Amino acid sequence: MYQTMEGSARPHRTAEFAAEETQESAPATQAELLRALQSASDNIMRLAGKLRAERNPAAEDAASITEQHALAQRLIGRLLALPAQS
Repeated sequence: MYQTMEGSARPHRTAEFAAEETQESAPATQAELLRALQSASDNIMRLAGKLRAERNPAAEDAASITEQHALAQRLIGRLLALPAQS
């Protein structure tokens, strides 16, 4: 079952957030940023496992993991820029 889920899983939710994030029209809440960061992290781990398991990894997967890593870095930066809550 895991293989079926892994093969069909795509980083769609994170990609949607990335498109919204580039517009930066409205500031995201801490919870939204943390959910997006968790999604990016999950995608990175899934893709890393896939790249490690395959003999001939797809270039698309390597590019996707690079994009997810860049997104995660931007999300971390935005989280660090949020004002501290007491």
